[in-house]
Amino acid sequence: MRELALRRNLNSPGKIMESHPMDSFWNSDRAQNLTGAAVLVIVSMLSVYLLGQSSEPWPGHMALATSLFGLNLALFFLYTQPWVQRFRPRKLLMLSLEAVTIVSLYFLVNISFIAILGIVWIVQVAETLPIRTTGWLLAGAVSVFTISQTFHWQGTSLMLALTGSVTLSLFHLFAVIATHRARREQVLREETAALNRELLATRELLTEHSRQSERLRIARDLHDLLGHHLTAQILQLEVATHITEGDGRQKVEQALALGKLLLSDLRTAVSELREDEPIKFEDAIEKLISDLPGIQVQLDFEAQLEDINQAETLLRCTREALTNVLRHSNASECLITFSQQDSDFQLRISDNGVAREKVEPGNGLKGIQERVEETGGKVSWYTKNGFTVDIRLPVTGD
Repeated sequence: MRELALRRNLNSPGKIMESHPMDSFWNSDRAQNLTGAAVLVIVSMLSVYLLGQSSEPWPGHMALATSLFGLNLALFFLYTQPWVQRFRPRKLLMLSLEAVTIVSLYFLVNISFIAILGIVWIVQVAETLPIRTTGWLLAGAVSVFTISQTFHWQGTSLMLALTGSVTLSLFHLFAVIATHRARREQVLREETAALNRELLATRELLTEHSRQSERLRIARDLHDLLGHHLTAQILQLEVATHITEGDGRQKVEQALALGKLLLSDLRTAVSELREDEPIKFEDAIEKLISDLPGIQVQLDFEAQLEDINQAETLLRCTREALTNVLRHSNASECLITFSQQDSDFQLRISDNGVAREKVEPGNGLKGIQERVEETGGKVSWYTKNGFTVDIRLPVTGD
């Protein structure tokens, strides 16, 4: 078993991808989380300071507001942790608790810029939920903030409260649009990278197939052309041995022996060229899994394939299985094993993602099943400490 650490440039296969460390940092979730935390800390500290400068009607007001600011910041940090990110119910729970603290602060604190807390929250929502659901939550967040501002400013300037609400609501909308666009671009980049990896893997198999086809063509040409000519020459020399006498007969017999030896060597070379070499299936899989985002892939290959059609089928199935891992499992590790069990090849793709009690096969699993059954194989899947796809194809040529 060996762990792959392949970082290749998708546009120039074969070259190591060079990127500035700062580019990787600013494009990472870590940079976004640190920025969001910094915004929450600044807004919370400034709000508490301004709250302390004003006279409040009851003594517990300051302590309650400070506690809510601290709780909101703590929930934000919890939301960014891997043990929360890997489980959707936990993410939704954190978002709900954040919403409760923010709404409480809206009505408790008469400071308009605490709407920034809502902007940070709606960005988290846009990254977690579909855009339609996000839109409804955005409308609800804006409405709650508008009501809270009207509650605080109704005795002084209602118009000022509405104007501030509209302005900050537009900031909410801008944050959702920017986040949705960034999320869509990220999905497109990941899909493009996946297609590129699949093309590289397919090219690896096609190159191997072309090489084997060329070996077979050369073997046929040697057998059909040189073999026939040598056979004809040997027959002529055998005839010559019967009609030649003296020193000339000895030379003809030597030429006949050399011809037979050459024909024997030619047949050995043709047989070696005709022998099927194992397909470099593992190299194709390496191309397929190179630079997968957010997951660590390990390979354990103990068998070799000789059938190009089986290799192509297993490559397509591996691609579909990896797509399911990235989209649905929330896994951090994946293991791909390939071995021969009696008269079957076995390909197993397993991950350490969230185990589900019941799995409803979607287009990906159905596609895998159809491909495998077309080649006379069987496929099964089960959930145990993650999700596993088990593919078996009959060994050909036995």
